[in-house]
Amino acid sequence: MPSFVDDLFVHGNLVTGGLGIGNIYYVVNEDSTSYSDLRNRLFGKVHADGSKIFHPHKSTASAVTRDGLKAALACCVEDRNDYVVVMPSNSTYHIDAALIMNKKCMHLICPAGMGYEIGATNAARIQQITTALACIAVSDASIEIAGLYIKQYADIAAITLAAASYAPNIHHNTFPLAWSSAPAAAITCAGDGGAWGKIERNWFVSQAGGAVTAAIAAISILDYATAAQANHNMVTIGDTEIATLAISNLAVKGNTNFNIFSECGGSGVSDGGTITNAIAIHGSGCAIGNRGAVASGCLLSGGTAAKSFCDNLDGRSTSGTDIWNLEA
Repeated sequence: MPSFVDDLFVHGNLVTGGLGIGNIYYVVNEDSTSYSDLRNRLFGKVHADGSKIFHPHKSTASAVTRDGLKAALACCVEDRNDYVVVMPSNSTYHIDAALIMNKKCMHLICPAGMGYEIGATNAARIQQITTALACIAVSDASIEIAGLYIKQYADIAAITLAAASYAPNIHHNTFPLAWSSAPAAAITCAGDGGAWGKIERNWFVSQAGGAVTAAIAAISILDYATAAQANHNMVTIGDTEIATLAISNLAVKGNTNFNIFSECGGSGVSDGGTITNAIAIHGSGCAIGNRGAVASGCLLSGGTAAKSFCDNLDGRSTSGTDIWNLEA
């Protein structure tokens, strides 16, 4: 009896287009235990435009011999609403180039990594092994990245959004923060990159010790990025690391709401870290419902008194159980 996958194909071509979905491309790690099964089911299948559906990926921590991620993304077409689906693997998807997402309405997702309220499982781990390169470089609008465990090269942004990268949808990812000397924010926007979009439900967590200081740890959005949103994220700084800022959303009319911050016990504890300032916003932005296990006065900055803030709570330095209600 034909399988569900077989039912999706007619004369070797994948039948897509339902609900406005374009082509679907599958990336499979050759070291995965499921590789042979998926290869048998998908190898040789093509879309109506002739593009291959199955994209094997082969890599080690020092070399990439077959870049299925790069190949699959290159098959996507502007405005077709194409999906690149990353299949789970016990082995890491190492990359030695930035993954280019430069066509409107393209998606890079790992469905197996989603399910958490915040963050992703490590079903699919993408790790940059080449210095001075981001993991993913976004340079067009309405692009989705979801369900991935994305490990940056030390001090280099995991995801960059170029100017005019409007309305991104970056959600349910985990970012282990690899810091060495002068870290970039894990998600770094240039110009108006990120405007009218959402960076939501991601987990940013320090990974190594060494008392390194990051100017901005998790998200950096500039004032040109009108109405950018950074909501429902979690930032965990431990390992004696220092985040001068955790989330900087300087967007005009920006929203930075319902985020969670922790210093893991603080710099006085061996595994603790320091968050000097959790959130910075524009004078026209707002910060609503944020929670921070950080010292009093270290949760919020910027904004406009009596207009920008509502229902935000931080921890008193004298007691881990007491909280301040920050309404100013």
